Amino acid sequence: MKVKNIILTLILAVFYPFSLLQKVNANQITFISLESKILARDFETISAELVKRGQHHLTYHLFEYAPGIKNQLAYVIACIKQLFAINRSHLVLLDFNNFVVSKFKRQHGVKVLQVWHATGAIKKFGNNVKRDYKIKNYDYTIVNSEFFVEAFSQAFNVKKENVKITGIPETDKLFNQEYITENESYLCEKYPLVRGKKIVTYAPTFRGRFGEGFYETKIDLDLIQKSLGDDYAIIYKPHPLITNSKYQHNEHIIYMQEESIKKVFAVTDILVSDYSAIIYDYMVTQKPLIAYVPDLEEYSKSPGVLFDYEQEFPGAIVKTDQDLVNEIKFVHRDDYKQAKLYDKVFQFRDGKSLHRVIGLIEEIMGEKI
Repeated sequence: MKVKNIILTLILAVFYPFSLLQKVNANQITFISLESKILARDFETISAELVKRGQHHLTYHLFEYAPGIKNQLAYVIACIKQLFAINRSHLVLLDFNNFVVSKFKRQHGVKVLQVWHATGAIKKFGNNVKRDYKIKNYDYTIVNSEFFVEAFSQAFNVKKENVKITGIPETDKLFNQEYITENESYLCEKYPLVRGKKIVTYAPTFRGRFGEGFYETKIDLDLIQKSLGDDYAIIYKPHPLITNSKYQHNEHIIYMQEESIKKVFAVTDILVSDYSAIIYDYMVTQKPLIAYVPDLEEYSKSPGVLFDYEQEFPGAIVKTDQDLVNEIKFVHRDDYKQAKLYDKVFQFRDGKSLHRVIGLIEEIMGEKI
């Protein structure tokens, strides 16, 4: 991967001087994604609000990273385009780590705001883990509470005072009962198998890393479904970076790759996850959580987690398929732990995080170039 990064740096270095010949557009905001070809999650929400206000020129550079030579070549081209887009924008919004921003200093007047693709983090990330390149040159990032300030400051090399506690726009939906009711109706109509069942949603994070590929956690969902019986239905919501899942065409498992996890919450009775930050979102529902973490010992060492997982996870922790079946059938809730972690990670519960983020964007856009 380091060799690839060196080659990419050399290629971008050829174009970099030309990107500096551009004039920064004081009214331009550019969205850069590495995870999706379309606007999704916070990007979609923020963009829609900015479009509605009609005060700024918005541009988009949306790319879905994937392994393979063809995609790698497409990524090089995308990075060249990003280089030029960054140096003519007053504000750049990121939803993932960005190689171009980190490797090349931008023009005076260009600001970078990291809008992370989750409500927070459980696993260590960014500069807090072993990387092929150091993340730097970001100006601001947003977080959901004071608990995340230190971790995000270190991960993105951002001054603590520029880690803004605004709340995360996507979480506004979790406090909207109309949104929840609509999603329940929508999912029951689209996926008839969820009707009249106790729904267990399995939604883990990915394993692996960029440049080396991603893979699923080893779990036998067929065995679990058979053991639970007809009163239960299992929804599998894989991480967006997982492709070609072995459960994609399984008639016994309800595969929901394309659905938003926040939609899926509407029909979920029990969430099974691991080190994914979606557990923070799910706590808003106050429904039971289970951790399926057969690799907890290994994962706690690398990449590591941000809190004492075994002591603070707000639900049962299991490491085998059979133990998971038993816990689903006789779920044990820990309301105290759940409330304690919820208070730690959710500073705002008013459903107005989008307005605070837009306010931050307008404040940055109001700065003179």
